[in-house]
Amino acid sequence: MQTAEVILKLLLATALGGLIGLERESSKKPAGFRTNILICLGSTMMMILSGFLLKGKQESMGDLTRIAAGVITGIGFMGAGTIIQSKGMIIGLTTAAGLWAVAVLGLVIGSGYYLYAVIFTVIIILTLFLLEKVEPGHLKKEVYHYRVTSDPSKKILLDIKKIALHEGIKFKEISHKKEGPFSIISFAFEASFEKEQSFYNSLTDLKEITELKID
Repeated sequence: MQTAEVILKLLLATALGGLIGLERESSKKPAGFRTNILICLGSTMMMILSGFLLKGKQESMGDLTRIAAGVITGIGFMGAGTIIQSKGMIIGLTTAAGLWAVAVLGLVIGSGYYLYAVIFTVIIILTLFLLEKVEPGHLKKEVYHYRVTSDPSKKILLDIKKIALHEGIKFKEISHKKEGPFSIISFAFEASFEKEQSFYNSLTDLKEITELKID
């Protein structure tokens, strides 16, 4: 394998892994731009190195297959680290699956199947980007009414609105009043169960909140 071919593979891994990473970064996922590039580069380099080490040896194809399987197994452990279980809710499965797919992409590039790598990348991005836009319209949505009791703070309402913006939630109605030493914020919104759970988990991180009721 010539040096120019190795460089081509690594540059392609950086470009294609980076494209997927940009989509993940824009969606504010834990595994973003650099993570996807490094995973794609790593698996690509493993295939390149395997080709160097096994060059001229018998049964090399079987050995390459086992090395590829080892890479995928290793990525499985990394993917497991992106999955969070909170209040009975499993979050991060798409991120974990994405890391697994990017590792496979690196193996495809490292094996020299450049056209298939590009096609695979396009399909991954379409799956992550377009289907994310399609899913909300087909998911069952419910209206949630929140009543938040918090310590008096001028920025608590702003913090709640920031979380809502981050989670893609639009309030139908919202009110803010004081009751004794506390601030009471009431609001309603329509969302899928998964999105509501993610919003709820983010709210519980706000230290100013002393009570949170949902109807």
